[in-house]
Amino acid sequence: MRIAQLHWAFPPIIGGVESHLAMLGPELVKNNCSVSLLTGAVKGLSHEDQYEGMYIKRTQYLDLNSLSPEKIRAQAKEIKHEIEEFINKVRPDLIHAHNMHYFSPVHADILYEIKQANGIPLVLTAHNVWADADQVWQEMNKRVHIWDAVIAVSDFIKRELIRVGYDERKISTIHHGIDLDRFKPCTLQDTHKIKLKYPQFTGRRVIFHPARMSLDKGCHISVKALKLISKQFPEVLLVLAGTGKTVDWGSQQQQEVRQIFGLIEELGLKDSVFVSFFAWDEMPLVYKAAEICIYPSCFEEPFGLVMLESMATAKPIVVSRAGGMPEVVQNGVNGFVVPMENAKELADKCCQLLADPKLSRQIGSRGRSMVEKRWTKEIMTDSTLQVYNGLLNNRSIDVNFDTVA
Repeated sequence: MRIAQLHWAFPPIIGGVESHLAMLGPELVKNNCSVSLLTGAVKGLSHEDQYEGMYIKRTQYLDLNSLSPEKIRAQAKEIKHEIEEFINKVRPDLIHAHNMHYFSPVHADILYEIKQANGIPLVLTAHNVWADADQVWQEMNKRVHIWDAVIAVSDFIKRELIRVGYDERKISTIHHGIDLDRFKPCTLQDTHKIKLKYPQFTGRRVIFHPARMSLDKGCHISVKALKLISKQFPEVLLVLAGTGKTVDWGSQQQQEVRQIFGLIEELGLKDSVFVSFFAWDEMPLVYKAAEICIYPSCFEEPFGLVMLESMATAKPIVVSRAGGMPEVVQNGVNGFVVPMENAKELADKCCQLLADPKLSRQIGSRGRSMVEKRWTKEIMTDSTLQVYNGLLNNRSIDVNFDTVA
């Protein structure tokens, strides 16, 4: 099976969708699929590359950090040529787009034209939904018919898609999976690596918030909670990640980063916060360095891959009651669930775990066990292949590449 995937970014750009693609693609290759990805350009990297058996094509025409809506409309002809050239080169049996139901009607319309002209089925994975008042979201919801199959990353996302007009019969919920060899419990050897790589962590009790620095991801809530936690545990160190190399649509993130730094300064927490960009391949070690992971999202989080990364590393996680996260975290079993935007509840659960290392270990161990049974990359890939095969087995028209420009 030949699969063409499209998404706005891929590692070294970091984020949940990017991590998902870096797992799914190679797993599909292991299952005898030919996988190609058209993604955004990254300064200093080649426009063509290989990643664990995948063909990667990078283009400025999928780089959301440099494409404004105005530029997208002005460059529609060039965007179309780039996508058609990619499709003509890799000759897929199906096209699997990720988050192409937002950001750009131009890109979605081009995919639909290719589908109509060549009979190539379109699969969408919806990693997010957006506010009803958002004009782009309203415009994109007029295009729900273009997708032959839709993968929702949580039941929450599925319900939201149905609500705005997607056909329930086309939607399958497939939770993310995790690489259990990449994310695993800390060993004595790992402890030595942590001491060498992150001497700032020595003598500190690390709480890790593994997300891009933003208000949506609740970084300001983590900082406010830290102020309360540090009264009982002054040796605590909050580790924040993701200040750069993320998809920053509209250049909003850096404004929010400055706001969060201002809050740290205002609360007198400069010595209790460690902020750094962690490369994609560094992340497992930072999880291992933490006692607790937190993810107090302040919007309806679609899924939250962080939950699986934390649990796979046998670390307890505290999340907000947001979107799809309560589908994975069971309160008091493999983590804690607290109300959204509630710094006190977040602080209370962190203090409970810091005060009771035995409870922390038990919750972490249960999390690892649950991930092994329910949320591996192999389970995720098998479910995705079922969607592909179901779509291709029911296809009534043949792919015709002669009409691709």
